[in-house]
Amino acid sequence: MTTPVSAVLPVEPAGAPTVNAGYGVSLTDVAAFEQAISRAQAAGAPSVTVQAAPVQAPSQAMQALFRPLEHINVEASTLSAQASSAAEGGRSLTPGEMVMLTVKCHEFMFHCQLTANAANRTSEGLQQLFRQQA
Repeated sequence: MTTPVSAVLPVEPAGAPTVNAGYGVSLTDVAAFEQAISRAQAAGAPSVTVQAAPVQAPSQAMQALFRPLEHINVEASTLSAQASSAAEGGRSLTPGEMVMLTVKCHEFMFHCQLTANAANRTSEGLQQLFRQQA
């Protein structure tokens, strides 16, 4: 997995505007971009440099978007731990424990479906918004 970087390309030495590449950029992309600039300089383009800089942490809004997914991940881990402890104990589950585990599994699936439904509705809304603006 590559570390996200932000490629910064100064156009002029003092107070220069920059080009930020953001999250999908790898160090390989930055190196390829730097090679392209070198070729352009060899052809007579003005002098420029490429520097890799770390990307800022996600905003609070982005963290809020991922909070439901983190909650689902915690629920899945909890269910997995409960099922593993029941299986490793070497004893069979009582009917009450089996019902409670089943109820927790259904609750987990409900949360997954609810999150997926909200994500799909949001995606559809954004698509409609972009269609209206186009």
